[in-house]
Amino acid sequence: MKITVGHKLYKIREDKKLSQLDMAELLCVSAATYSRLERNETSIELEKMIHMAKKLDIPIQDLLPETLSFTNTTENGQGQFIFGNNYYYANPQIPSEILKELEDLRKEVAALRKKI
Repeated sequence: MKITVGHKLYKIREDKKLSQLDMAELLCVSAATYSRLERNETSIELEKMIHMAKKLDIPIQDLLPETLSFTNTTENGQGQFIFGNNYYYANPQIPSEILKELEDLRKEVAALRKKI
């Protein structure tokens, strides 16, 4: 299964303030290949999308279209399956700099309590 992800890649690149060349290098593709992906002139395999999501440190859902539609013709006729792209983060990852700041604040509170 191949999927076009151009508009999603463009938004992610803009959010990360990267150039197309930077994104191409990060994703281990040529600049020309990345440019075609972003313009939706080519599509990628799901496995490559998973690799991209890992490299970009984002959930795979951020690259998937809002809905995926699969049509399968069978002996009895045609069947269609549609999967939505709704997801929730049960255990969101807290950035390490926030965790460090929180730990520093805990230490400061403990030190102030000792003074009181």
